[in-house]
Amino acid sequence: IGWKFKKGDKVKISIFNNPHAAHPMQHPIHIHGNRFLVLDTNGVKNNNLQWKDTVLVQNGDTVDLLADMSNPGTWMIHCHIPEHLESGMMSQFKVI
Repeated sequence: IGWKFKKGDKVKISIFNNPHAAHPMQHPIHIHGNRFLVLDTNGVKNNNLQWKDTVLVQNGDTVDLLADMSNPGTWMIHCHIPEHLESGMMSQFKVI
C-alpha cells in the first residue's frame, strides 16, 4: 500500500472487510510495531478505548482505527490467519 509516516504521526485507518472478497469471513488484522485505538465499528463509537495491535474485523464491517506511529522502522500490517497472510493479505509501511 506504500504508506509512509513520520514518527509521532497519529493516523486514522479505515478497514472494510468486503463480504464479496476472496475470503468472506472475519479477519484478525494485526499491525506490527505501532499501537492503535479502535474508534468505531460501522459508525458505532467505541466507548472502551484501549491500545491494541490486533483487531477482529467481522465480515461486512468497517472498523476505524487511530494509529500512533511512534516506532520508527519498516513494519507489516496483515491478516493473522496464516493462509490469508500467505495468499497476499499483508502489506508493509514505514515510520521515519
